[in-house]
Amino acid sequence: MTAEQKHVVLLSLVGTAPAVLTETVWALAHDSEPVIPNRIIAMTTATGAARLREKLFDGGHWEQLQADLKADGIEIVGKLRFGPISESIRVFPDASRSRELDDIRSAEDNEAVAEFFMEIIRSFVENDSIRLIVSIAGGRKTTSALLYSVMSLLGRAEDQIQHILVDDQWVLQPDFMYPGCKGQFIDRDSGNSLCSKDVNLQLVDVPFVPLRYLFERDLQHSAGSFVALINQVRNRSINVSEDLAIQLGTLAGRLLISGQEIALSANEFLLYLYFARRVCEGRGPIASYGVITEDELSDLAEEFKVSDNFNHWSHNALSNTFDSNEDPRKWLSSIRGKLRKAGFEGYQVDRLVPRAGHIAIELPQESVSIEA
Repeated sequence: MTAEQKHVVLLSLVGTAPAVLTETVWALAHDSEPVIPNRIIAMTTATGAARLREKLFDGGHWEQLQADLKADGIEIVGKLRFGPISESIRVFPDASRSRELDDIRSAEDNEAVAEFFMEIIRSFVENDSIRLIVSIAGGRKTTSALLYSVMSLLGRAEDQIQHILVDDQWVLQPDFMYPGCKGQFIDRDSGNSLCSKDVNLQLVDVPFVPLRYLFERDLQHSAGSFVALINQVRNRSINVSEDLAIQLGTLAGRLLISGQEIALSANEFLLYLYFARRVCEGRGPIASYGVITEDELSDLAEEFKVSDNFNHWSHNALSNTFDSNEDPRKWLSSIRGKLRKAGFEGYQVDRLVPRAGHIAIELPQESVSIEA
């Protein structure tokens, strides 16, 4: 499914000024590459939710925005699904989940909001048919920072974080919703009337690093707690800078990891050599264990065979029928156990031994050497 075919969901952080949502929708629709969200979800406090319902629905601004978009020739049929209901307006709960937050006043409130963001965003990013646009324009600065942080953890390459910028003189106009909206607007300095059509909105794409591709296993196995996941990823990112080096001596069938020798069976050494060779050649992960063929491994063993030494690992490898779906898993599991027994930490083992989800050695080329 291409990005254009995906269902676009706009998640908008909203404070007490509902205009950040209507401004964002208008700017997306009038962008050089227009986007009309299929569905919109506002995330806000109880106070913000009341303001949204009052301004956009009781005040008729949401209906008018849709009419103005149609008048501009923008096709919105089946798009912009949004209403004054809990499905569309999500209110931050407190830590106990027993009440809605009127405001975010404490560290406990901020943590509850972060967990709330985790739940909502996680529910969408696991669906490949959905693309997220996340607006961080509304609410308190700490709330925007938390939302950005959660998106960095869970967001995918195709998702976006955006912010809307508005001319200063319009920020304090309580009735301004989007360029061309109806209402009376007065310049506070000069007292002159202002025309909403003259407003310049700037939609800013906020870059972020989708960390899910670096810490995929942490995200999959995390219980979902924002704090626990942050600590988990932070620990891995700190430790990932530790130098790890792999040396394979093909003559002796010897594996050294950061100077420490790991004794491998002939089959284990051959398979590890297979993956180490891929690193040295700049090749990425394989799609599945099933792509490893017996012929490919046999050719690799033959390449390093010592013909007059029948005790050499190359003669002993593949002595039984090779099962590409079972044997690689079994041999890699054994290597993983040997590394743990040798004192390597779990995050190190994950980088050193191919695993489900990333069937490759996760070290740069310069950290892997194959020699006689």
